[in-house]
Amino acid sequence: MPKIERILFPTDFSDFSKNALEYAISLATAYKAKLYVLHVIEHIFDVSGFYVPQLPVTELYKEMENAAQKEIEKFIPQKVKDDIRVENMIVTGTPFLEIIRTAREKEADLIVIATHGRTGLEHMLFGSVAEKVVRKSPCSVFVVKKPGREFVMP
Repeated sequence: MPKIERILFPTDFSDFSKNALEYAISLATAYKAKLYVLHVIEHIFDVSGFYVPQLPVTELYKEMENAAQKEIEKFIPQKVKDDIRVENMIVTGTPFLEIIRTAREKEADLIVIATHGRTGLEHMLFGSVAEKVVRKSPCSVFVVKKPGREFVMP
């Protein structure tokens, strides 16, 4: 049986992430592993593609971080926190890069990540965070599909 002591779970707090969280908690419980819950606040300029000088960026990041802190605290139920070790982390950056960096820094044995997010043209231009994590991860990646999605042969 593989040795899994540290599991990284990146989240954007979406319903897709909540579905993947069930897998992360189940694995952390079964392996008695520490669960790192990571939320990445994406750089505003990465999202918008341009700089808006009249925007109070520092204050905006502070508000985003405060909102993320509240969300991450309630994301995992207290009952679960009583059973497994959980460390919450909030960072700012490019999501897939920060996930990879954190996996290396925390020496994660496994990343549990949901497939979701960008679709259509945005997906073509920017790609999927989960796809990039799978390609560049220093450890194994458990990718959780959106519930109810079924593959249809073209």
